[in-house]
Parts: sequence; structure tokens; C-alpha cells
Amino acid sequence: MSFYYPLGLLGLLGIPVLIIIYIIKSKYTEQTIASTYLWTLSERFLKKRKPISKLTGILTLILQILAVIAASLLIAHPVFTIKASANDILFVLDGSASMNMSNDGATRFERAQSNINRIIDNSRGGSSYTLIFVRDGANVVFEGVTDKDQAKSDVNALSAGWSEADCSSAVGIAQEYFDANPSTVVYLVSDKQYEARNMTLVDVSGGEKNFAFTDYGYKYESIGVCGTGSVISYASDANVSVELWASVNVGDEAVRYGGTSVQLKKGEPKEFEIRTTLAGFASLELRIASRDALAQDNTVVLYDEAKSQDRKVLIVSDLQDTVYLKNAISGAGKAVVEIMSSKKWEQDVAEGYGLYVFNGYSPSSLPKNAAVWMVDAIDGSGAGSGLSFRDYESPRDTTGPGSYYSAKFADEKELSSQQRSLVKGLLRRPVAIRKYAKYGVPRSFTTVMRINDNPVVVTGLNENNDREVVFAFRIGDSDFGLSADFLILVRNLVDYSFPSVLERTVYKSGETMNVNVVPGCENITVTAPSGKSVTLDTVDNAVCEVRLDETGIYTLKVKKTGAEEATLYAFAGVPLSESNPTGGGQLALSGEREYSYSDGFYDNLLAFFIAIAVLLLADWGLYCYEQYQLR
Repeated sequence: MSFYYPLGLLGLLGIPVLIIIYIIKSKYTEQTIASTYLWTLSERFLKKRKPISKLTGILTLILQILAVIAASLLIAHPVFTIKASANDILFVLDGSASMNMSNDGATRFERAQSNINRIIDNSRGGSSYTLIFVRDGANVVFEGVTDKDQAKSDVNALSAGWSEADCSSAVGIAQEYFDANPSTVVYLVSDKQYEARNMTLVDVSGGEKNFAFTDYGYKYESIGVCGTGSVISYASDANVSVELWASVNVGDEAVRYGGTSVQLKKGEPKEFEIRTTLAGFASLELRIASRDALAQDNTVVLYDEAKSQDRKVLIVSDLQDTVYLKNAISGAGKAVVEIMSSKKWEQDVAEGYGLYVFNGYSPSSLPKNAAVWMVDAIDGSGAGSGLSFRDYESPRDTTGPGSYYSAKFADEKELSSQQRSLVKGLLRRPVAIRKYAKYGVPRSFTTVMRINDNPVVVTGLNENNDREVVFAFRIGDSDFGLSADFLILVRNLVDYSFPSVLERTVYKSGETMNVNVVPGCENITVTAPSGKSVTLDTVDNAVCEVRLDETGIYTLKVKKTGAEEATLYAFAGVPLSESNPTGGGQLALSGEREYSYSDGFYDNLLAFFIAIAVLLLADWGLYCYEQYQLR
């Protein structure tokens, strides 16, 4: 036996003090009686119990001494060593999204915590506890803790995440502990049906009812937007209600626009369609209205990229063929387009647009912090475009077969993977051009279309370091405006001119969202569904990475120089694999188990509290007895 606080034994010095007090204490008591006769009767009565009366003082002393001994031992906190009775216990705890499923008011993760705490409580004192938490990777939360209360407190402080988590990632860490001590008892606490070797599986799954989307999307029909997808029921056959909610403008509250009932068979996904008269939307939500064990996988939010990016375009032109550009940019480019005359532009330079298109007109200076298109703007070479005009090129015979030049698109093999988006989806039919301008083009520019070796459509950065597109010919001097490739190229060039802050708007929790730092960007702030915000480093990075650890809607605030702050949204959902976790495969610790226990201990103080209470109660009983006998 040992003591946590040996100085507590100094309390035993109270024993000689008690003995001294007992010795010097007066043995007589003063009594008041009614008469001599009564006293004689009392004396006769007391003589019969005199032996017991003599013992009460000694018994009281003994009880008080025992109480002092018990109190001293309680303060010293004795520890009784029990040979070969304790274990090293290691827990591998699953913290994946499926552990958030709830049943009877408790989640699977909470049941896992209760099971671990129960194992700790039932283990022999002296055991050590180590926990490996598998959430965003496998991490050792605590190691070799021998205090049960501390271990349980650390377990209760954990929470499950919303991404996929494979407990096999923890096997390597657990193997190191098992190699160091083959008698280590390993508990794998999960809702997945692992086949475990040298480990004990603690299954916390409960067969909860759960529905989920296995596919989702939308399409435009003649009457309006149609929500599409498929749903599944994992636990049993069910009749599920699916609803479509939408907001027309960015930031508006979603409104219900329709719904449908889907009859499901267990484990079989079934398609659905929800038709609406909605002409367009900023955000569209598909919701499973039926309640289940995991509400977070019952909603998917989709965003209209054009509205989320706020594409505002100004065309400065006095030409009739401007209509081709306007229709192409507003349609294929999904942008809001305005037209202004060159005279009005010179009088009042307009601001706040993301793209300026100068068609047949050359401004004295190019706008800053915005993309620029120069279409047949010959004199624009001196306005900071970065190009130098050389000469016009036109056929001598303007009526015969050779009256047009044949322009061809750049071969994808000549372009880098990033530049290939400029020619994505083109049919690549030759373009007939009557007249074009020869430019001296910097090497940093990318040629999209050429006539022989002369570039006629190029892209690059102008002297303001803004994205620029140059057409060396007038759309009306070609058959390009009537071709399908014109719309496809305009779409690609608009995408290039409005570089997307987000590559996509729908993710799975646990994925990394790439946030592009667009030209002129001063600040980007990302706010998670929980309200946590982070400001991205837009100075040293062209692309910032944000890990999506939560489910729900992420809000991005993008501030550009000279423009109002733009708000973008992205949605992160529960991975489909976590909606119905089943067999997790085989997990095994190599090596043979050895049973070499360490010494345990017993340090429960409850017995001492009980002993002190009993001794004090007995002492009080003797005191009451003594007082009664003397009256």
C-alpha cells in the first residue's frame, strides 16, 4: 500500500491528544434529584448497570481513535496495489459524418462516447488509456492517461465531423502501440461493420431510417425550371416527399415552388422530376421533406453561375453589327449587356462593369481593373493594349473566289492545359474574313485564331495587367457572326474575361474548394455555415484553398478595386458513402497477442467515508446511551 498524500498521516497525532483528554477528563457528573428517597432508588437501579456504564467511556475513546485513523487515511489517500490486474487500453474512435445519425435523442457518436466511458469505468485502476480519433485523418488525442476522469473528459470533448473517415488510416498508429505492448487491448468504436483482428469492434449503428439524394440537377423546359434527381431509402421501403425551393435573386429567402411524392423500395434509388413555371433562379434547393436520422443529407443547393458572378458588360460602339456581339455575350456568355455610343463614352466614362467591349472604336485609354475586348479597334494599339498595329490586309480581288481569307482556330496541341479552355467545344469550321489588321503581338499573348501565320484573335494581359481579347477584324466583314463557333467562342472568351472565383459551387464535405484570386481582387472572406470566417491571402496566392469541414452554405465576400463587394455562395453536402455506411472491410493488427498485465491499484475512498460515518454514528449512540442511563 502507498499514499498519494503521505503528509495526511500527520492527522494520527490526534490519537495521543484524545488519550490525554480522556485521562484528565472528570468522571463525575453533577445531578439534581428531587429527594433522598428517589436517590436511594436510583442508586439501587444504577448498580445493576454499573459494568456497562464503565465501558461507555472506553468504547467512546476507541471509536474516536478509529475515526481519527480513518480521517487521516482519507486525507493521505491510500493506494492498494493489485498485482497483474491492469491493462493498456487503446481506443480507435470513428468520427465520420455517419456518426451524426440520431436515434431516440442520441447520436451514434454520443453512444460511442458512452461506450468508451463505460469501458474506462469498468477497467481496473492503474490501467492506461490512449485514444486515436479518426476524423480529418487519424490523430492521437491522448496517450497513456491513467486518470479515468481525465480520460473521460477528453473523450466527451470530441465531436464527429461531416466528411468521410476510414478507420484503416488509424491501423498504422495502433500497430505501433501493439508492437510495443502485445497485451494492449484495442477497441474499435464505429458504426461500420469492420472485420477486426486483435481488436474488439464496438458497433454503435442502430439501423436508423435514412433517406438521401443519389443524384441531383436541373434543366430548363418550355414552361420553366425542372428539378431532377434520384432518392434512396436505406433502412426500409418508404414513401418520401421531395420539394423544390428557389430564390430568384442572390441573397433572397428560398420559396417553395413544387414537390412530388416518391415511392421507394429499400436500397433502390428512384428518379424524380419537379416541374415549375420558374423562368430563372439564383439558387435552387432540392429537399427531402420526410424526417429521418440524418437531416444534413436531405438538402442540396444549386446556384446559377451567371447570377452568382454578376457579369456586367458595356459595349461601346456606333456600328450596326453590334447586335451580334450583344446577343452572343448576353446569351452564350450569360451576362447583362448594355450599349453606349462612343460620343457618350468620351463625355462620361462609365464605371462598375466587369467587361468593356470596344467595337470599331478606340478609346484614348483603357479602363482599369476590368477585362477589355478590342474588336476591329485599329488605333487601339496605342491605348495600352500591348499590341502594335502594322497594316491592313485585304484581297485584291474583292468579288471573285479569292475575295475572302480563311481563318482557322489554334490547335489544342499548341496550347497549355489552361489555355485550352479558350477553344473548348469548337466545331472548328474555317471562318471567311474579308479584311483584317496585322498586329505585332507580344509572346505572352495566346493566339486563338489565325490566318496563315497572322493572329486575328488573341488573348493576354494589357498594360494595366487586365485580361484582354483582341479581334483583328470586324464581325460584319466575315461570316463568323452567323456560325455556331461564334457563340461557342464568345462563351469561352466571356468565361476567360470573367475568371470564376469558384470553379464550382457544389462540393462534398471534406473536399477542398479552390478560390481563384481574380484581377483587381483586394480581399476575399469565406464564412462557413457555423459562422466561422477566414480571410484568404490574396496577395501571395493566385489560388487559395479552403477545406470544407462543415455541411451547408459557405458565403464568399469578394472585394475588387473600384467595384462593390460581390457575394458568392457554395454548398457542401454529406458524402453519399456516409449516408449508408456498411461494411468497412478488414482491419487487423499483425502479431500474436500476449497477456502480460501490469500492476493495477485500488484507490476508491468510499469505504473510508463510510467507516468515518459509522464510527461517528456509533460514538453518538454511546453518548446518548450514557446520558439516558444517568438521568
